Amino acid sequence: MSKEEQVGRRDFLKTSSLAGMAATLPAASLFSQENPSLPKARPQGNKRKLLLLSDAPKNYEQFANAIRSSIKEYDLTVSSAPFNYQKPQEIVQAIQDTSPDLVLMCTPSVMTSTAQMSNGIGYTDVPIVLLPPDPELIMLEADLVAGLRTKGTTALLANSQARAIELLKVAAAPRVLEGRRAVIFGNPFRSASVPTPDLNEDLLYKTTGVKLQYRPIDELKPLLETVDEAKAKREMERWKKEAVSIVEASDKAILDTSRLYVLLRSIVDKENLSAISIDCLSFTFSSTPTLPYPCLAFTRLRDEGIAAPCEADVCGSLTSMVLQKISQRPSYICNVSGVNTQKSTTVLRHCVAPTKLMGPNAPAQPYNLRDYHGMGRGVTPEVEFPTGIPVTMGAFSKDLKDFVLWPGKTIPRVKDTDRPSFPNMPSSKMRKYCSNHLEVKIKDVDSFLQKIAGCHIVMVAGTYTNDLRDAMLRMNVNVIGPTDSSVPEA
Repeated sequence: MSKEEQVGRRDFLKTSSLAGMAATLPAASLFSQENPSLPKARPQGNKRKLLLLSDAPKNYEQFANAIRSSIKEYDLTVSSAPFNYQKPQEIVQAIQDTSPDLVLMCTPSVMTSTAQMSNGIGYTDVPIVLLPPDPELIMLEADLVAGLRTKGTTALLANSQARAIELLKVAAAPRVLEGRRAVIFGNPFRSASVPTPDLNEDLLYKTTGVKLQYRPIDELKPLLETVDEAKAKREMERWKKEAVSIVEASDKAILDTSRLYVLLRSIVDKENLSAISIDCLSFTFSSTPTLPYPCLAFTRLRDEGIAAPCEADVCGSLTSMVLQKISQRPSYICNVSGVNTQKSTTVLRHCVAPTKLMGPNAPAQPYNLRDYHGMGRGVTPEVEFPTGIPVTMGAFSKDLKDFVLWPGKTIPRVKDTDRPSFPNMPSSKMRKYCSNHLEVKIKDVDSFLQKIAGCHIVMVAGTYTNDLRDAMLRMNVNVIGPTDSSVPEA
């Protein structure tokens, strides 16, 4: 671009508000949020259709050929169409006419308004990559991308043709959880401990591609009566045989949760689920629990690659699914029990932990079988976590707009799980802390303390920062994390 063109574009910024007033369009469009519809299912095969929009299609023919030759992961068809930035309806119409899987919008050298474009385009379930003509003048494109993102559209900003191709590869891939299914037994989005009243099934699918269904907890009670008793007993014997020790748990408690595991596993297999959960805290402290405590059942499911978060935690379910899919390792969904700003560590606790933390083909971690919080009922695995390993912690925010992503490294910690909840009352046996705990060294500990997304965070062994950033970029989810994403020294 010539110097005169650059200066001219800057001058146009001065008149952008007037131009916007002269040619504004109604906010409602064929794709707008005033007329929302669920996203279409993203393609699962290797065929992709790219729509390249520009003010001069012939000028981009060579670039279109470069895209075809560079994106070898897919059988890519590229079609071109002209557009006038002052007529966003042309963009909407072109997308409707061609039904592309992704859009590359090469913006013109002269552009004076973004509000009318973002309002006119509104929401579309087709990801859009924007490529400015001058990498040193990206202000308007940045504003347009921001405007489209507020509509819910996945919009990505490139600052070179090479980066545009990289982003097109990201946009061409299905979302990491596309088409996966999950079932939660409990009141819709009203978990007893971690409610998310601002979410619904449509928003969840629109953001992540996951199809979630809620069912009443009472549906499980009669189904437990149909469980094959021989399978449940084999599961019980396996737990007992592989445990280092059985501290308090009774055979009855182990058999009860083994029945629940057999039932949940059958539901997972029959319905091809990637995640299943129960609002367990709605009954675990009751004098007459509705179901067996699911702790061991959830541990086994996680070890087998199924996301089984505690407490009907929706955001925990999605986070577990993402982390397990990317890492191919079981996840540990836990409470951020404490944050030590002097030591730059966080302590993670929960009663359910995977034994196959290092992966399905690695040896299981040693574990003891204990009752639930010293209450004389239920059974939980007390897992011995390895120290000195890198881990990734993550959590979706309660509105799914953000993803807190924090790397760390496990460090040695003195066992404190036997501490009573009421130390001045010797008759009380209830333990203060969950059966599992570990301490993780982190960076930017003060920032971590203020960015915690909720009651739970999910941890997996290993580091997956780049893959997770790409996954969230594809979902139009903002990533929150430390300024330095490298693993800290223990």
